[in-house]
Amino acid sequence: MFAIYDIQGLRFRDTLEKLRQVQQPSATARLQLHSNVAEDETPVVSGSASSKADMALSSQAQQAYRDMLHLNQREPIVHAQQLMSHPVSTIPMEMDILAARRYFQQQKFQQMPVVNTSNRLVGMLSVQDLLQFILIDGERMHYLRGKKVSDAMSSGVITADPISDIRRVARLMQEYHLHGVPIVDQQDILLGIVSQSDILRAVTNEPPLNMWS
Repeated sequence: MFAIYDIQGLRFRDTLEKLRQVQQPSATARLQLHSNVAEDETPVVSGSASSKADMALSSQAQQAYRDMLHLNQREPIVHAQQLMSHPVSTIPMEMDILAARRYFQQQKFQQMPVVNTSNRLVGMLSVQDLLQFILIDGERMHYLRGKKVSDAMSSGVITADPISDIRRVARLMQEYHLHGVPIVDQQDILLGIVSQSDILRAVTNEPPLNMWS
């Protein structure tokens, strides 16, 4: 399952196919992901949200899922929670732009999820987002005063559930040109983030994760 969060909170939660209907993917997407995962969704496991995040699927359920996706025994089922980086560094929406730039330099990240005063996800902020607030005066460069993270962030951030198949997450990133996907549970709690580098590590593991045709 995938969701969209903005400054008002949760705006959408459903399958990747429904997501495409409410927010169109980029028309320039070029990579072709494995055709077997084009129209399938990760099965929902019963139980509490915390148990879903921690519980592995039974061997019988895993086999049923492989059969559904036409995967062979060598191709592992990998969920977002297995690859995500956590705990995830976040940045408050009320932080001013200059402080945000310094924070990025300290954390050495290119993007971070943005949270409100209740620590709920409201957007994403990248180093590139901050560049629009730079002023150049002769040889001096400085950031606009009075601007906050909320002015620079990208709202309508797309997230994935912790048990989303990583192939689906990769397809999402490819179609929407995302550098990272926050992982959020059914209680809207930010658990981690899956980045492009996390995907690449999964692809290069042995046995390899078959993701592209």
